[in-house]
Amino acid sequence: MDKFEVITAGGPVNVPLSPALRAGDYIFVSGQVPVNPETGEIIGRTVEEQTEAVLKRIDTILQAAGCSLKDVVKTSVFMTDIKQFDRMNATYRTFFPHHLPARSCIEIKLAIDVALEIEAIAYAPRK
Repeated sequence: MDKFEVITAGGPVNVPLSPALRAGDYIFVSGQVPVNPETGEIIGRTVEEQTEAVLKRIDTILQAAGCSLKDVVKTSVFMTDIKQFDRMNATYRTFFPHHLPARSCIEIKLAIDVALEIEAIAYAPRK
């Protein structure tokens, strides 16, 4: 199975990871947080703003890999306050209007002071 790093403009700041890897027909997107990858600044103050920022970042990474959010088959959402789930979910749903990927969501402590981190797996057969 072929595997290679997906390179994106403005990769993670001081983080030793690939934004995403392709393995065969799947794209594995590393957990993304609402941080500007070029400046390291946190994007948004509310869980809605941060969810939007993260999903836009994931879409940018997927586009660099030749696919998009419509190809996502699984996400994992890591939240610092599960009581904000409904608010996160309302924003999340707007990014998946025609299909809902399988998803897990858990409450955890993150390494930085943000509301959430999201990782994704997309199915994107090579053409």
